[in-house]
Amino acid sequence: MSHVPNSAIPHAQADTTDEQGTGIFTQFTDTIRDHPKTAIAAGAAVAAGVAAATVYGRSRSSNGRGAARSKKA
Repeated sequence: MSHVPNSAIPHAQADTTDEQGTGIFTQFTDTIRDHPKTAIAAGAAVAAGVAAATVYGRSRSSNGRGAARSKKA
């Protein structure tokens, strides 16, 4: 398959600017600077969710239902 440069298909590029011309990431960092306690709380919630999903995934694979179960004769 040949490579098509992004300049050949400008409508296929991701739009990272809003109507005012500022980038989404700039808005994100500005929001974090304006509301640091909320950003910390959101980060903690995401971290807790990842930890819970990891623990849940490990418990499922170790209780005999996962791919790592061993057959006892």
